[in-house]
Amino acid sequence: MTEVREPSNVIELVETIQHYYARTNLFETAPLRNNKEVMDLFLAIPSILEQADFYEVEADFVAAAWDAVWNMADGKASVDIRFDSDHRLPSKISAFWTPKMHMTLGDENKYPALYLAYENTEGWVDMVAVSPHVTPLRLGSYNTKTNSPIYGVEDISLDEEKDRFHQVLLVGGFCSLINQPGFVTTEPAGSRQQRRAAQRSGGYSPTAWHRISWNIGEAVKAKLTRDEPMRCMPLHYTRGHWRKAEEGWNNVERRKDGLWYQWIEGYWSGHPAFGIKRSYHAPKLARAG
Repeated sequence: MTEVREPSNVIELVETIQHYYARTNLFETAPLRNNKEVMDLFLAIPSILEQADFYEVEADFVAAAWDAVWNMADGKASVDIRFDSDHRLPSKISAFWTPKMHMTLGDENKYPALYLAYENTEGWVDMVAVSPHVTPLRLGSYNTKTNSPIYGVEDISLDEEKDRFHQVLLVGGFCSLINQPGFVTTEPAGSRQQRRAAQRSGGYSPTAWHRISWNIGEAVKAKLTRDEPMRCMPLHYTRGHWRKAEEGWNNVERRKDGLWYQWIEGYWSGHPAFGIKRSYHAPKLARAG
């Protein structure tokens, strides 16, 4: 197994990706030469990255994102899973990275990578894994506006939490957290010198780099304790559930017992200032399609 150096932050990884794409000779790269779709994607990546906002996600965010994903997906076939507006991209083109994020391919090597997600004119979010060591890997897509199934590319078979469909779910989990302004704080990623260097070398905006962390300062905890007592409980994900309703309410359905119910989508409750309550479990999801 080849040892690959880990980047220290998202700026370093993106600059390494930039160098890889600048030096790679397309005509000497067999997978590109023999696959027009991969070649087109390869050629598009640099310009897409130049327009992206980058999100450096801490490890505890990854665990929380998985927690939300598994609660949402519990007991469902993959074709029945939907992403709502809480899973929208925080920026039109968003790239997500966390330490130890890898692409693991058939050669069993682990390549540092980021997840690049971008929305087209029809509202579809396309996702690609991008690495400075291998060609880009299309992961799948989802749409928060049309109630469409989540699509994951399933031409490879990897372990649970490593196949492409699960990576699409994970990015949706990242978005659901980042879109909760009461839980998170966004600050610049990397150093000022690194951001300016990235602007000079690749044209990246100094404001494109974000580091995401929990909003757990003492001032926040005091404010919540005083003003929002109902939120003063550990952060946890509440699963979607049926609630008794009345005929005529929005989004109601008569169930087998003859009564009317309203489906409540899963949502985040509590606040990380008071801890994070784990309910992580990993159901076996059916393949997409």
